[in-house]
Amino acid sequence: MLKLNKLGLLADAGQVSELITRLKQLRAAESRYWCWGYHFPWQSRSGLFPLGMPNIICTTFVGNALLDAHEAAPSPECLQMAASAARFIQDVLYYEENNSAACYSYTPLARSKVHNASLLGAAFLVRLGKISGDAQFREPALKAARFSIGCQGPDGSWPYGEHPTQQWIDNFHTGYNLCALRSIARQAGTAEFDSAIHRGFAYYRQNFFLDDGTPKYYHDRTYPVDIHSAAQSIITLLEFRDFGQDAQDLAHTVCQWANRNLWDTRGFYHFQKHPYYTNRISFMRWTQAWMLLALTDLLVSNHKLRIKN
Repeated sequence: MLKLNKLGLLADAGQVSELITRLKQLRAAESRYWCWGYHFPWQSRSGLFPLGMPNIICTTFVGNALLDAHEAAPSPECLQMAASAARFIQDVLYYEENNSAACYSYTPLARSKVHNASLLGAAFLVRLGKISGDAQFREPALKAARFSIGCQGPDGSWPYGEHPTQQWIDNFHTGYNLCALRSIARQAGTAEFDSAIHRGFAYYRQNFFLDDGTPKYYHDRTYPVDIHSAAQSIITLLEFRDFGQDAQDLAHTVCQWANRNLWDTRGFYHFQKHPYYTNRISFMRWTQAWMLLALTDLLVSNHKLRIKN
């Protein structure tokens, strides 16, 4: 929304304030920290999690949104809420294990080594530290980043996580890893992770796209083609457009593929395309919100390109 507002495409900038109020209402009620979870119970491969259980993904996304709002219009309240979210991630979710692992868990219920979750949390903490001047989060976040880089394959790939049941390699989680690592490096002002980022992006570019722009789900399988893969592909490719014009061109090609194959003329994107059928369910966060972000990034990128030229 803030990106659209900068482009003059948002009619009511007051909606940002309304959304912040709504985020306050949706916080995890039983926690002393500002943190967030899903408004429904959810099942993962490792267990069933209750409604409202705060997790690193929801809290990180909200925390970054609060920092976006603070940077657009300085707000001590937004910064305080974001700092509390950072303390939740650091105090409740961070752990070190036998000097061999440093990680941010997905939820407070169990320790986990899920790379995208840990890296997204680390990236938020480094960003919060840079904006607020609070250095307490920097070293744990860098340790978590180093752990995930240590788990990167020689070919540049990452498994979803380190548990034996989490060894798949997929499109959008790899994209999360790359964007988070690049944010950590940029906000921390370090070149320590450059080699891993370059290897990871080369693997990503070579293994997750068909010639016509189809965003594959897995490195070795195309289906189901998920709209979230398309959206995160666009976001990731635009983040790495300085790696060559091919990245920005491919982002447009992926968008065109999504519009041809998953757009519904009623005004939303379908969930998944399978070999013989399409799942036309509309999910607000997984499909519509993430494609809105991807399309907004495309608009911003095109706007910058026009100014440059």
